[in-house]
Amino acid sequence: MGIFKSGGSKSRPAGGKTIIAAGCKINGEIKDLDGALHIDGHIDGVVETDYDVSIGDEGIVTGLIKAKTIVVSGTLEGKVACESIDILATGKLLGEVVCGEMMIESGGKFIGESRELTEGGLIVSFPENEKQKLENQARSVVEMIKNQASIMDDLQPSEAEAVKSK
Repeated sequence: MGIFKSGGSKSRPAGGKTIIAAGCKINGEIKDLDGALHIDGHIDGVVETDYDVSIGDEGIVTGLIKAKTIVVSGTLEGKVACESIDILATGKLLGEVVCGEMMIESGGKFIGESRELTEGGLIVSFPENEKQKLENQARSVVEMIKNQASIMDDLQPSEAEAVKSK
């Protein structure tokens, strides 16, 4: 089985799956994939594809995702546009979602805002200034949540219950 065309360029069968392995970190953009994307590593940036994206239990994505369907078992922080999204029991999504259909399994977490996908279809691209603004907002929300969790961890059990009941 050859992996190169006669012209010397790499060839990959249409519909192949791209895997970002655990321990791998990518900063930047992933676009124009020929098939599904599975993430066990860390992506900080933009993912735009017409195919499915899945985030494994240890996978982390910070930034923007546009995909056909998204399955979250790990952590997703940022803005999402898709036809459907499933947040599984181990999944956590912090941010803004524009989708046609959303499913959250028992134990899955969604902290943010969701809007229904309009008749016009998926967002084609994210303007550069919007990307930066949303990435900064996502980081601010994550830091705020981490700070609140840290404060709650430092409280005595009776103090924590008093704060939760307010």
